[in-house]
This record gives sequence, structure tokens and C-alpha cells, in this order.
Amino acid sequence: MKTFLEKTENPIYEKPLKKGHSLAILEKEEKDVIQVRNAQGVALFTIEVSNEGTNLNIEAENINIKASKKLQLSAENIDIKSKKELFLKSEGNFNQFVKGNKTIKTQGENIETAKTQYIKAYLGDVKLKANDDIKLNGERVKLNCD
Repeated sequence: MKTFLEKTENPIYEKPLKKGHSLAILEKEEKDVIQVRNAQGVALFTIEVSNEGTNLNIEAENINIKASKKLQLSAENIDIKSKKELFLKSEGNFNQFVKGNKTIKTQGENIETAKTQYIKAYLGDVKLKANDDIKLNGERVKLNCD
């Protein structure tokens, strides 16, 4: 699939839908393709089936997915991008497990707030590095205490 907004021609089957949309079935190269198109013939929803597998492409202003019990995403690579803001919210616990390294890069400030904070290196050092001062403020600052 070249692009979501690719205009396609010559379906082997096409059924008109409401609002000028249509359902089209095409054969492209070695693929069977099912599309929902807008009134201009632009593909909004495409399913491609080939010997390499299945591809699903959706072009929409809003996409809502709701599962009453569990939503699971699984892939070799997952890439989530947001042009303005990205929110992750949990009404319960939020757990992360990373088998490899974890890198967080923030161009602005990094603010973490919690009732209690723990940083623990179970093997190796904890290193703090700053271009300017490192400031520790607390009711009591204790060193080498458990």
C-alpha cells in the first residue's frame, strides 16, 4: 500500500454505499484488496491479503477502540506518534517491564510526582549528572542509612 489516500481504479467488484461511499474489491499485483472508498474514490479503509500476510490500513479523523475486558496489542515493533499530546492514564496500577535498556529523552522539563519515590539499582551504580548544581532538599538528608 503506497498511501492511505491513494486513489484506486478498476475494481473487479464495487457496491455503492450511503453518502456516496463505495465498497470495492480489487486485484493488485499479487494481492487481493478490499476497500471502503469515499465519494472521490479515495481509500479510507483497506484490507490487503497476499502470500506475505494481511495488512490493514485505516484513514480517519477519529478512531475509537473499546474492550470491556482486555485490549492486547502485540507486534515485533510498535510505534506511537502524536503531533500535540500523548496521554497514558490508568485508574489502577501502571507497570512497565523492559527486557533491554530504557531511554527517556525530554527536550523540556521532566517532572515526576508521587507519594513516595524509589530509585534502586540492584546491580551497579546510581549516577546523577548535571550541567549545573544538584540540589537535595528534604526535612532530613540522610546518607548511608537504610
